[in-house]
Parts: sequence; C-alpha cells; structure tokens
Amino acid sequence: MTTTMFVGVDGQQTVSGAETERQIAAVTALECALLTEKGEPVTWLDMNDPAEPRSLFQYVLTDRRIRVDQKTLMADRPAFAVVTVHDGRAVRLEYYEGHDQLECTYDLRSAELQGKPLPRFMDVDPQAYDPAAFLAELFGLPPEITRPVIEGLHDPDTPGLYRDPERQ
Repeated sequence: MTTTMFVGVDGQQTVSGAETERQIAAVTALECALLTEKGEPVTWLDMNDPAEPRSLFQYVLTDRRIRVDQKTLMADRPAFAVVTVHDGRAVRLEYYEGHDQLECTYDLRSAELQGKPLPRFMDVDPQAYDPAAFLAELFGLPPEITRPVIEGLHDPDTPGLYRDPERQ
C-alpha cells in the first residue's frame, strides 16, 4: 500500500509548528529507503538534525514556528516536503522551496525508483508571482529594466553578492 505524508503542510496549506513536529515524528518513524542521486544512503538525521537548523525538516519546522505560530510575514514561500510511503518505507521525498515560486529542489528516491519518470506532487506553484510584473503594476517600473536586475540578484555568481563557501 502506498500513501503520502507531508512535512509543513497538510496537502493544501501550511500547518503550525506543533503539527509540523508531529509530522516529522511520524515520517522519521518510518524506514528511510532514500538515496542521493549518486546512490548514497540518506538517513533521517541528514534530514532532521536538531543541531543543524539548515537540515530540511528543521528548516521547515523553524519556518512554521515563525510564520504560523508567531504570525510573522516572510518573503520566501513556505518550504515543505512530500514523502511517499510504501509498505512502511519512505521511498520518495520531494522538497519544495523558493522565493517567488516554489520549486522541487530535492527529489530523493529509493533504489527501485531511481531514474523512473514519476509525476511530481506539484508541477507549478499556483501562488507564484512575477516580481517584475508586481513592480510594474505597483510602481510603474518597466519589466525590461527590473527583470534583469531581479535575475541578477537571484544569480549566486553576480559580483558583490555573498557567496556561501560550501557552494564554491
């Protein structure tokens, strides 16, 4: 039997920090059959290391505590994970994050699902927006000027922007 579990959402909207914690506990109770694209095993500690706030589940949990529990407006879209479960094993994990639109940035799979064409939980973010169109509508700024600036700001190779040493 195959089911779907979520971390950070209920399938349609974001959930509280307490609900996210419950979801993380339920997911990490499963056998983790996930591998990297290179075939290396992934552990739940890789995904949910309390000592590492940038681990995927900890990042989502912190976001929910701030965004939902403290009702704080945030610029980035709310990241979340979708876990496909088969016979008590986590066989796929899709992780969605983004600023203007959510995108699947990780699609970890078990050995039997590696390389197979599978549909994504979300192909297109229905709440995505075009920041250049937003600036044109709100301030009258021409998209042909703002779009290259916005794209440059999102490009990690743009001179003068902070570079994460791990990405170099």
